[in-house]
Amino acid sequence: MIIDGHVHLFSQKIVRNVSRKRGMVKQLHLQTEGAQERTGIETLKKRMSAAGVHACLLLPTSAAEGVTEANDRSRKRAGEITGLWTAGTLHPRYADNAGEIRRLKDRGTRGIKLCSFSQGFALDAPETTALFDLLQQENRDNANPFFVVLDTFYDAHRFFGTNPQYTTTPRRLGRLVSQFPGIPFIAAHMAGLCAPFEEICVSLPPAKNLFLDTSNAAHTLSKAEFIHLLKTHGAEHIVFGTDWPWFDPVSEIPLITGFLDEAGFSQKEKGAVLGGNMARLMGTR
Repeated sequence: MIIDGHVHLFSQKIVRNVSRKRGMVKQLHLQTEGAQERTGIETLKKRMSAAGVHACLLLPTSAAEGVTEANDRSRKRAGEITGLWTAGTLHPRYADNAGEIRRLKDRGTRGIKLCSFSQGFALDAPETTALFDLLQQENRDNANPFFVVLDTFYDAHRFFGTNPQYTTTPRRLGRLVSQFPGIPFIAAHMAGLCAPFEEICVSLPPAKNLFLDTSNAAHTLSKAEFIHLLKTHGAEHIVFGTDWPWFDPVSEIPLITGFLDEAGFSQKEKGAVLGGNMARLMGTR
């Protein structure tokens, strides 16, 4: 089973705005040509089928006042095609995170997506710590724990004008992983999109509750760096993801599989990366 653990259904307006940031597009090697045609569910469904992807995980985020609406909208969209799962989102300054966590739990939602730079919060702020305390406490009492996917764009402040204190750097994320051992964290983009490689290695050593997703990273890391992270963290802690619509599973799967082969992963280990680990986190295996 192949599961894409990192997809978005952006509006055409968002795709246009991102595509205009030419410096960022070049740095991240985003495949912006034709991206405006990759905004609908039907296109995603066709590309999933063409690539042999069985399921994918939609990752919504929202400002504090829009959390409930974003979760309802994402759940509705996920129900439109077979194999489209969705995470939920929260916000440290949302008025009722405890209530929203219960609501997500009742729906069977397992993933929580947070993007600190776009949602506008610092990982070490008191209200952020309180949010993770809530999630960790919920996980202690829950046979089906929540996991958290965190965006990790190191240069976000350069391209989006956001507060640098809101960036999820490897160092800040590493502190969270240590502080909240009861929360499985997925560090998007192999833990630090465009971050200094040494900072990724030093700040995010292997941990039981740390997973790295492959989205975009094969286009920004060198092959040697990517393979080093694969070998360091091991097959059980890597999750396949494309960052759709910026990358297409039809081309990403052979690219990532080639790196898994070069890392010496067995067929079983490759299966874990390409789908088994996400299925386990989602509680479907």
